This record gives sequence, C-alpha cells and structure tokens, in this order.
Amino acid sequence: MDTRESARESARESAGSQSAIGIVSDGKPGHLNQSLGLADALQRLCPGLAVQEIAAMSPGQAVAEFIAPGKPAQALGLLIAAGHATHLSLLALRRAHACPVIVLMRPSLPGAFFDLRIEPRHDGGVETPRCWISEGPLNRMQPANIRSEEGLILVGGPSPHFHWDDRTIVDQVTALCDGRRSWQLSGSRRTPESLMNALRDLTRPGLTVHEASALPPGWLAENLPRAAECWVSPDSASMVYEALTAGCAVGVFKLSPSKNSRVVKAIDGLLAQEKLTAFEAFASGTVPTPPNTPFAEADRMAKRILDRGWL
Repeated sequence: MDTRESARESARESAGSQSAIGIVSDGKPGHLNQSLGLADALQRLCPGLAVQEIAAMSPGQAVAEFIAPGKPAQALGLLIAAGHATHLSLLALRRAHACPVIVLMRPSLPGAFFDLRIEPRHDGGVETPRCWISEGPLNRMQPANIRSEEGLILVGGPSPHFHWDDRTIVDQVTALCDGRRSWQLSGSRRTPESLMNALRDLTRPGLTVHEASALPPGWLAENLPRAAECWVSPDSASMVYEALTAGCAVGVFKLSPSKNSRVVKAIDGLLAQEKLTAFEAFASGTVPTPPNTPFAEADRMAKRILDRGWL
C-alpha cells in the first residue's frame, strides 16, 4: 500500500464511513453545473451519498492550507471541481481529506497533480488511466419519462468561434416555425438585444420568446428534458450537449465558423455522427430525430469511478 493509500485508510478509520463528496466551486454556474452533473450521477448509483459544496479559496489561502492542512469537520471520500480557479484549492483540500481529486477539464497545472482528469473530447486530450475523455462537458440533464410535443429554441450570441449574424438567426427561426409544433425560445446572457427585439417582432404561429433574465431559476432544467425537439445556435456548445443528454431531437442553426476551433470541430463531429441535424438538412426536408443511444456521459463516468473503488 503506497503512502497516499495509507493516508486514505487512516482518514477512513478516524472519520468512520465516508459517504460524502465535495464540489469545489469558483462560483461560475457553468463550472458548477459540470461538477453537479457528475455528483448527481454518483448519487444515482449510491443513493446515500451526500454532496457538499465548498467555495474555492484564494491562491494564498490554498497554499497555506496545503502547507498546514486543518482537520476537516467531515471527511470526504472524493473531491470534484471545474474551472482553473479551483485547482489550488482542490490540491490543498486533498491534503486535508486524503482522498482522490477529479478535475473536469484540461487543467492549467500539470495533469499529474490530479488523480483523474475528465476532459471533453474537443479539448484534444488522449485517453489514459488518469485522463478520461468525455463526449462534451458533463451536465445534470436527465430525460423525462413523458415528453410534450413542444420544442425549444436556445439562442446564444457572439463568440470567438462563429461569425454572428442576427439576420441569419431570425431567418432560420422564421423557417423553423412552420406550424409543425409550438416553440418556446430563450436567449442567453450573450444574446444581443437587437436580436431579441427582432425575434419578439416575429409573428409566427406558436412562437413564444423569453428573455433569459426573466425566466425563473431551473426553467431550462425543467423544460428541456420534456421537449420533443430543440434547436441551438452553434456557439452554445454546452447547450447542444445538454439537449442531447436530455434526450431531445437536436438541430443546430447555421453560422459561418470564424476559425477551425475546438468548438467548431465538436459541432462538426456531432453532425458527422448524425447526432445533430444541420439547418441545411432541415431546409431540405429532414426533421431531427432523438439519439439512437442514450447520451449519458455523467452516468458513464460515474460508473467508471465506482469501478475504480473510490467510493
């Protein structure tokens, strides 16, 4: 048994049963969503598992904690984090809890510092025993048992990956609202007000336009798993993966790529695998269909973690 494993065994004996995991959070919703996606999946496999959210420390605090770790009130069996600002805290807390740490991204620190990295395929990593490749960022979505006939339209905004064009999006939304089903459309924090104004001015049957800031918390998590179909602008890669995980039939609007970035490659890869329907295909008569196999990356990773014997 190596030194780290001996420390873990000692921590287990002093703390009793370790039935909790910690999420180190930098306060960014997208990063927290990834960590909670994995935590939720672990809880589905281990129903008694508790989850504790821990705020990331400042770099100075993290270094001090690493040098002289305090005794935690509750020992944790696993620590999870996403976001560069969590890395030092994650390593410091590992010293205190003597447990494995998982980072859900390609880290800015050397990968060997972490027990496991789970990196989205579009980050360009290679699968190894300490680096697992996921199809997109992990998320919390779960398909609903019963779906409505309604569709969702999720619109992002300018990004480094695509040439943004309000008129192109408006024209595609107009064509999509052809009476086939009713649609709820939401913008995001990046959506230009000029686009939202143009979308509100549309008089298409069955289209309801929402300001993202006016929607209640949890609106997307409640509505996306029940939607029959979802269309997403390609700049919103995380939304594409959430829609696939929710089990929707997913289409992607057309925007010209500004460069051959990892996000562009990820969208192109999903189109090539026929997991997404391109707007050009829809315009030619192809209607999106749900994925043939469940898109459940958080569950797949959670099972592999348990198979490793970490909880």
